[in-house]
Amino acid sequence: MAGNKGKGKRAPQPRAKRAGAKRKAKAKAKAKQKPKPAPAAVAAPQRKKSPTTKPPLAVAAASGPKKRARTAREFAMRSSPVVEILDDEHPIGALRRFLDSVKGEASPQQAQIALGSAQLMLLPIAREHRGGREVKELVDLILERWQDFGERRTGFHAQEFLRNAFAAIGVDRERIARLERHIPPTASGELLFNLATAHAVARDKVAMLRAVERALEAGVTATEMRRDSDFAPYLHDPDFTRVLARSDLPAIPVHVEPYVPHVRAALESLIETLRELGQRTELHPPATVGTIIDVERVRKIALPNDYRALLALTNGMVVWDHAFFGTSDYRDPTELSLRAQRFAQVSANAGATGIEECVPLASWGTPNDWLLFDRRGRLRGGEPGYVLVIDAEERPVEDLRAALGYLEHTARDTLGTN
Repeated sequence: MAGNKGKGKRAPQPRAKRAGAKRKAKAKAKAKQKPKPAPAAVAAPQRKKSPTTKPPLAVAAASGPKKRARTAREFAMRSSPVVEILDDEHPIGALRRFLDSVKGEASPQQAQIALGSAQLMLLPIAREHRGGREVKELVDLILERWQDFGERRTGFHAQEFLRNAFAAIGVDRERIARLERHIPPTASGELLFNLATAHAVARDKVAMLRAVERALEAGVTATEMRRDSDFAPYLHDPDFTRVLARSDLPAIPVHVEPYVPHVRAALESLIETLRELGQRTELHPPATVGTIIDVERVRKIALPNDYRALLALTNGMVVWDHAFFGTSDYRDPTELSLRAQRFAQVSANAGATGIEECVPLASWGTPNDWLLFDRRGRLRGGEPGYVLVIDAEERPVEDLRAALGYLEHTARDTLGTN
């Protein structure tokens, strides 16, 4: 009987164990009361911020501080700053802001941006009409900063700006004169042509005639002058027609073959003498007569037939440090042709007259000694022909064979005694 007394009753547990069981029971009950999350299908979607909900840039800019103007460096770093200036509602104002941000001398890129933008603004004005407030404002704006453009003042974009400015300026003698002062010594014929037309439109005859002569010397033809409507009021002016007539050089008929034997004999004799004296000679492959004539047509020059014969034997040569022109030297800005240009400029600045109108044929050993073809006869005092300029002294020479013979004789006298 005593063994059944406690049947069905739980044995008493320690107090700590009972407290732990109570805590678990409470936690379990609390978990049952926590609401379950909604299924994914009915969960409230999270809204994404749409970019269209942002205020427009213009509104944001208006509500914030005033927008800072870009610096010239920031303009230059953009993909197309010239296009950005031209697309501005007020392009001249945009160009002015750009120039105002350039402090001191402009970098080559900044100068190119300014000059390129200005010339493109002037281009449609030159085509549609002449003169006006915009042209004056643009010309003044660029000329005020001209000294800050460094080497770019003589480059392509500067010449194009001047050319378009002359075409667009209209009747404005004061600004034409200011623009003319910035024409580089190596100005293209197109630039000088536009200078002449600007003077013609402004009815400044004296300045126009001076500019016409410069343009003709740079390769512009009298036919081009006569065809341009800007010169129409002067077509029957005796002074204008006299200037054009002087530029109409008679063509030299192509008659090369009779000169080849004589030039070849003089050339072979010179080369043999120089070899005996231990001097080097460098002859180039010959040029065809067609190539020679094509180059003359492009450069608007006419070479004498005996020099054409030399080119048909050797298209340029160097003998005893005397460099003779080849067709490429007339066609391209080679080292030899650039030296000839510098010589002509120095001579003109020194007061020599007529040398800039001559066709260079050979550098005669030193930078200031040259063999020239005097196509107008101004140095020779009569008919066209060869001239040797040695030690600033001009010596007429009969023909190319005589020039080669003179070189051989000089080589024997100079080198044969050493």
